[in-house]
Amino acid sequence: MNNIAIGDAMFLLGEAAGRPAQVITLQLYRPPVDADPQEWVTSYFQQLLASDDLKTVFKRRPARRLLSPSTLRWIDDEPVELDHHVRHSALPGHGRVRELLEAVSVQHGVQLDRRRPLWEFHVFEGLEGGRFATAFKTHHAIADGMSLAKHVLGSLTPDPDDRSCLPPWAAGPKRPRRASVAASGLSLAPVLRGATAVKSLIEMGRDDSATVPFEAPPSPLNVKVGGARRFAGDQWPLERLKTVANVVGGTVNDVGLAMAGGALRAYLDELGSLPDRSLIAMVPVSVRREGDGIPEGEGNAFGAMLCDLGTNHDDPVARVDSIRGQTRAAKERFAKMSAAEILAVSKLIMGGAIVSSLTGITALPRHPFNLIISNVPAPNQPLYYNGAQMTDIYPVSMISEAQAMNITLTRYDNQMTFGIVGDRKALPHLQRMLIHLDGALEALEKAVAR
Repeated sequence: MNNIAIGDAMFLLGEAAGRPAQVITLQLYRPPVDADPQEWVTSYFQQLLASDDLKTVFKRRPARRLLSPSTLRWIDDEPVELDHHVRHSALPGHGRVRELLEAVSVQHGVQLDRRRPLWEFHVFEGLEGGRFATAFKTHHAIADGMSLAKHVLGSLTPDPDDRSCLPPWAAGPKRPRRASVAASGLSLAPVLRGATAVKSLIEMGRDDSATVPFEAPPSPLNVKVGGARRFAGDQWPLERLKTVANVVGGTVNDVGLAMAGGALRAYLDELGSLPDRSLIAMVPVSVRREGDGIPEGEGNAFGAMLCDLGTNHDDPVARVDSIRGQTRAAKERFAKMSAAEILAVSKLIMGGAIVSSLTGITALPRHPFNLIISNVPAPNQPLYYNGAQMTDIYPVSMISEAQAMNITLTRYDNQMTFGIVGDRKALPHLQRMLIHLDGALEALEKAVAR
């Protein structure tokens, strides 16, 4: 019955009808070659329902203390009814990926029941090519993108003959539990009292390569959001991004950010809503380090880096060069800071977004950033669940008040996947972003080949 850490509680306090604070990891699988697809999925689902030895993070739900109603705490929910959390359904129509993404879009807008542990696991059968899909949906208060990925990927194996895999919520061998940030004595208060965070922001303001908060222009991305979502996703060969990265001296992530910048420029221009000033992205950076006392697989532990996406001009090389300089400088700054210092600076950077999330007020004079662009890596080799090969993985991150779009990148098995979540009303024809991402990569390839 521990108090919920403030960073995790913010996702609960800022949640309301129409803006659920949850993330989804969507996986597509191909059953073993010697198996009947329908029979295999039926058996798989029954095995999931039998996996009732749960990790701690998937057994607890939020509650308020009687003596301090403003304080949220975690309590264990015993017993956990797996048949509520684990669900099986068939895709409509021809079982195309389009129908799958539409089903996930609907699920993304449905709030989790706080009277139960904050997660669901959906199994979708009937996908074209004899495949099936799973969607692991968790509240952002119990796991950030990196934590959720650890659970999902940790349940898989590179060995196609291994039949010992367990679902991502299942407890494995018992390990000593690492203390949480609060329990380990890692407190942000001394950092704030010492003004380290403020000093870091001042230094960022003096750094020409740094983007400081509240420089983001007004845009259709920073409006009220509703409950209707649209999810769009596609993938590109990783080698294409690596080739560009090698020529410009950057990273694959730099190229991914440049693709997002180019695509956003084209998409907003189509809508007639492209701001004169460049869009600013907040790029989460994991602060989990060996021996830092931050628990793996639960809660939120990420810093915030701001990145100018260069949407105010049409030069793809200048865009990726600028992004490369910003990310390199940010990594150097973070390398000199402790996890607590990074978290403190990040809370100040995200202050305006937190205000909008908690109050529902979107008409701020300026926003700290326009959208969030995350990167969640996965192994660069095929992974299997008891013989079923995971062919694709799509990240589905959350949107919130005044943050109507979220883009997440995932590298897996020589592919770079982009998952884009948007408010259905504020951002029409969101699937057009996929076409513009492809155009942005082609523009980069042509430019660096000269």
